[in-house]
Amino acid sequence: MEDFIFRAVLAAIGISIISGSLGCFVIWKHMSYFSESISHSALLGVSFGLASGLGIHFSLVIVGAIFAILIVILQRRQFLSNDAILGIFSHIALSLGIVVLSFIGGANTDYFSLLFGDILSVTNVDIVWVYVILMVLASLLIIFWQRLLLLTLNEELAVAQGLNRDFYQLLFMLMIALAVSVSVQIVGVLLITSLLIIPPAVARVFANTPSGMAFQSVIVSMVAVGIGLSASIVYDLATGPAIVIALGGLFILSQLVYKRSA
Repeated sequence: MEDFIFRAVLAAIGISIISGSLGCFVIWKHMSYFSESISHSALLGVSFGLASGLGIHFSLVIVGAIFAILIVILQRRQFLSNDAILGIFSHIALSLGIVVLSFIGGANTDYFSLLFGDILSVTNVDIVWVYVILMVLASLLIIFWQRLLLLTLNEELAVAQGLNRDFYQLLFMLMIALAVSVSVQIVGVLLITSLLIIPPAVARVFANTPSGMAFQSVIVSMVAVGIGLSASIVYDLATGPAIVIALGGLFILSQLVYKRSA
């Protein structure tokens, strides 16, 4: 196996585990629009990383964290609806990212891969970053699983039991920001949300428990990423769109199975 294919497979497995598990909470908490917004902010993170020299990964985490903190602060003030706040920040971040890239980008800047992903360009450093983030997120999910699940399923009961809603909301948003920081290279800025919401949407058809849904979501994500990656290599397609098409096919199949069994 060629080295670049081996690295791509390793990255795909790691990102599938990250997106498949976190995506369940995105579905349960009805935060699809938030994940869409923070993925758009990733373009600002990329441009900031290129301009500052900090590196794309670190700048994605920094911008995502700032984005999440500002959203939580504005949500607490309750002078605008959540979708309005997310829409404002999403479009501002996306526009700023485009403007900054227009100033610093050159002939060697691959805008297409930033928007739609290019997993075949993954380096060894990228692999290390993916699995470091995977270990961090897995540890956080294991430690806070019950509390996050309780806040998701019955927020009033969780608050009555003394859980700090704002803390766990911010924690979850930061976890999404970390997931986005490692997903840009595989599916690109514009398609990250699909990797977070479609696998759990497929798994929801078959799962009977929250933990079962998370496990099945990871499997669905791995299958779709494997199909998309294979199609990308064989037919020379953009990696991100190929993966999303595979996810779409699995979603349609799951709905057909659900209707037949109903």
